Amino acid sequence: MSLPASNSTDVGAELEGPALDECIESLIARWQGCIDELQRLEQASESANRPVRGLKNLLRVQCRALDKIVQKRQDPSAAAVSPAQYFGIRSCCWEDRWAVVKKCRGLVAINKDFPRSPRLPVPPDAGWLAYKDQPFQEKTVAVDAVVDSGATWIKFVSISPKTLEYQVAAEGWASEPDDDDDQAGGDEGLGHTEFADTIRKIVLAARWNHCHRLHLVLPGLREGKSETVDRMIQFVRRSIGGDDVSVEVSCADSPLLTELPPPLDHAIAALIQDRDALVGDDCGRLTETVNLDPSALVALVTDLHHGPVPLQPESQRRIIAQSLLDHEKTEGGNELVARQDILATVLYPALRGRTLVCTRFAAAYFRKLIAAIATHSEEVRANCILPPACDGDDGNGMASTPPPSPDALRQTLQTWSTVPVPPDLRLPVQIVPDVDVADVDRLVAAGRLPAMARGVARDLSRLNRSVYCHGWAARQTTVTGHRGIERQVRLALARHWTRGGGDERPPDVWHRHLGGYLIHRDKPKDWRALLIGPAGGGDCGEGEVPPELVRWTNPWTTWGRGISTYGVPDTKTWEGVGHEEKTSYGRRMDGREERAGTGRGGRQHEQVRDEEQEDEQS
Repeated sequence: MSLPASNSTDVGAELEGPALDECIESLIARWQGCIDELQRLEQASESANRPVRGLKNLLRVQCRALDKIVQKRQDPSAAAVSPAQYFGIRSCCWEDRWAVVKKCRGLVAINKDFPRSPRLPVPPDAGWLAYKDQPFQEKTVAVDAVVDSGATWIKFVSISPKTLEYQVAAEGWASEPDDDDDQAGGDEGLGHTEFADTIRKIVLAARWNHCHRLHLVLPGLREGKSETVDRMIQFVRRSIGGDDVSVEVSCADSPLLTELPPPLDHAIAALIQDRDALVGDDCGRLTETVNLDPSALVALVTDLHHGPVPLQPESQRRIIAQSLLDHEKTEGGNELVARQDILATVLYPALRGRTLVCTRFAAAYFRKLIAAIATHSEEVRANCILPPACDGDDGNGMASTPPPSPDALRQTLQTWSTVPVPPDLRLPVQIVPDVDVADVDRLVAAGRLPAMARGVARDLSRLNRSVYCHGWAARQTTVTGHRGIERQVRLALARHWTRGGGDERPPDVWHRHLGGYLIHRDKPKDWRALLIGPAGGGDCGEGEVPPELVRWTNPWTTWGRGISTYGVPDTKTWEGVGHEEKTSYGRRMDGREERAGTGRGGRQHEQVRDEEQEDEQS
């Protein structure tokens, strides 16, 4: 017997003696059935390797609460359960929520807390370790279920008609406005109620976490029974939310609550098997157009991800195979995806079927990186991702060469890869304009960026400002494998966020382990010993190194590695910033190189350093 929350007070007087005992026994039986079904859901999620965040904890809480009720019923010395206690106990049971979730698809999380603000800021020199355990500046919002692979939040809100009518009356709302102006004023009064404020906070959390659909479930309210309730529900549907967050409301008489759920096997299959495998614990989803930072571009071309191919010299294939083997030995104890599986299991599934863009500055940095240390095969793949003619011309406004077709680019990429290239990988990556400080002011004035973007943009370097502010303004997901830069953005957001600042939403950043390094960074230390011919097995001169690998003889050894995982620059490899004692890219020059001003490949090193200085000055 299931009783609506709105009638609990009236029915409570009728629940005495045997009737109350019958209700308690029925609740215990249904509660145990709910737990059994949730356990089957957990088994299915683990078998499919798609864990549901919060499910284990929910089961633990539900089992503990039910055990307490059963023990109290079996204890003859325990006081009898009163009607008020019964309704309190029933509110702990997840049966009603589970009945709704079973009608959904793509379950990602249960009972998940979402922030609606950054954490308390820390001094600029404190870094990520000091920030990550700070409390949030605003209280988090608990969501009952995240479904549709992260696209929809389901939130139960328990309120009775009498409570809602009291809140509305306290704000002085007139039930029968005389004209349109009075109606507008009345609606404004509805927005000041505690109920509306609660819904507004949930919408703010959805906006902060880039969720675009909120489904409110109000089991204690029925439409058509009270004018006050109807006006409030209409106000929520019409005025709370916006173009970016749609709000759907289901009351006690809606099909979502009145229709029977599907059979359990069908429900579990829809919840687990129909879920997008790319959605992780962060519940993040990708927009139809994704913005790639340099680490994502590098991940698309590195030899470490595409593996050894027949077109490469045998020496290079041996080095790639050894690099992958070394990585498995050193990284095998953690949960990172194997290098050779990143394209097939992470990056290609995320990018296929979507429009790919990067900013002009990101493209220039990527090409500079390729020209400095890439192997020939990495350079060929880079030309498939960003063909040189895509943003160049012959000086007369015409493309210097006809751009290759997407099919031709995918075919060339496949020739140089052991990983199948998806037929719907949209190549080439389109180059979009940069966003700089002056552009940020204009975008804030136009409402495309929140006010805090001014401070965040000043805290970021020119490259990262170009990448992340473009994705922010265009409301595009920025895909990155660079955890340090993502954390720098979050630290900057905390410093410049203000309470009550209006439409304050962060940039949409999708960070995954992409291993965004060229093989130069992770090549074996004894790579020369793997060379075939006179260069193998010992010291060799620069002329003896195969032309595909000659760039590896340049003096810097960690170009492109970026900043540390704690948000503090540790090398001069990511836009030329880092410790002052670093006079070369990734290591100190030895005395002879320093006196000469350059080392092996030194002129190229000086050219790159001059370009970095020009970038910083501009």
